[in-house]
Amino acid sequence: MRAMLAELTRYAAADANVLVTGGTGAGKDLVARTLHALSSRRHHPFVVVDCPGLPATLIESELFGHERGAFTDATMARPGRFELAGQGVVYLDRVDELPLDAQGKLLRLVEQKQVERLGSNISVPVRARVVASASEDIALAVAEGRFRTDLYHRLRVLPLRVPPLAERKGDLSILIRRLMSEIAEASGRKVPTLTPEALAALAGYNWPGNVRELGHVLERAVLNTDGPLLSAADLPSSIVSPERVADGATSERPTLDVLERRYVAFVLKETRGNQSRAAEILGISRKALWEKRKRYGME
Repeated sequence: MRAMLAELTRYAAADANVLVTGGTGAGKDLVARTLHALSSRRHHPFVVVDCPGLPATLIESELFGHERGAFTDATMARPGRFELAGQGVVYLDRVDELPLDAQGKLLRLVEQKQVERLGSNISVPVRARVVASASEDIALAVAEGRFRTDLYHRLRVLPLRVPPLAERKGDLSILIRRLMSEIAEASGRKVPTLTPEALAALAGYNWPGNVRELGHVLERAVLNTDGPLLSAADLPSSIVSPERVADGATSERPTLDVLERRYVAFVLKETRGNQSRAAEILGISRKALWEKRKRYGME
């Protein structure tokens, strides 16, 4: 993490496009915001574009803006996200989930550094820096033709990988202390002390939802603990004894919520964070998958 932070500091001093990759909940958004805060653009806007959340029919309007009358509901002119960013940063969150036709239009903008609103033939210079995030399997998406090679290389001038929590277990105790302090302060409680058994359970879990999942687990545990100690009994059973959930070799049967949560985490891991593929395997929509991830702290 120290090496990544040093790289982040160097990138902040540059002005090229950055592609941040990592698993769900690893902290890509925080990395992008930190990059902006450390750069000379920090006094200008940081405009977030939630790429999976953009309706297919409105992607161009949201990114590039539109003039009045450009389409049926365009009752007034509206600037796009790149215009709104000015000299700040446009953060394309989960850019690998943009449809291919939108990728082509984004490529032209990134290459030409100009944008035309829908319904206009006047080009407006783009002065914002582009920072994008994607899952770790974006290279696979490129190889399979699901993400444009040319756009990938345009965005990945400065690549930055956020390692999953499973690869940096040495950070766990620091993260736990910080998160528990923040949770306790926000809820007006005293910070409970973790028992050795609880700490061992947290350290032994692989955290497929990364830091975000850790935060949600600790929040539930802290808020459900009345005494000065936070024991293993205050943690979800899937974290205390994940092997029991896997083989059912216990008289303490897991709940349906626990089984669903672990299966969703398993599928996301197997698909390397590919939301569309995971939703297809689970037999649900991407929106339903997003709701389950939010519910189980896997955002």
